[in-house]
Amino acid sequence: MGKSTPHVTAAELRILKVLWKTSPQTVRQVKDALTALEGDEPAYTTVMTMMKSLADKGALAVDNSRQPFVYSSAVRRDQVMGQRVAQFLQNVFDGRAEDLVMHLAEKADLTAADLKRIEKKIADREKSDQTAEPKRKKSSRSKGKKS
Repeated sequence: MGKSTPHVTAAELRILKVLWKTSPQTVRQVKDALTALEGDEPAYTTVMTMMKSLADKGALAVDNSRQPFVYSSAVRRDQVMGQRVAQFLQNVFDGRAEDLVMHLAEKADLTAADLKRIEKKIADREKSDQTAEPKRKKSSRSKGKKS
């Protein structure tokens, strides 16, 4: 199995989002992109420190063969988002996915198209679970057999 996804803070996630859009980039380019996106201008040294931390965690790859160094993401967006959602689910909803989904269905501003995509995802998951169920039953029965 691959390496685990490093823990990424909210501030570090903003840097990763910049690099997922356009990579590789220098610290200055990331700082300028953050300024354009957020309006506030972060200090160059703050961005540099966070990017070094991300590199130390294995979340960024660094090309230090040139000056200035250039950075690119070493983790996929879906990996980091999956980890963040799992943490949120555990911290806010005590790990109960159905509570999160119900909250979103009741409170989020979902369009009819959003709801259709969600319904399709649920139907696909149900179909996948139904095809996997006979395999699980068969493998659990074969475990009990003696040769």
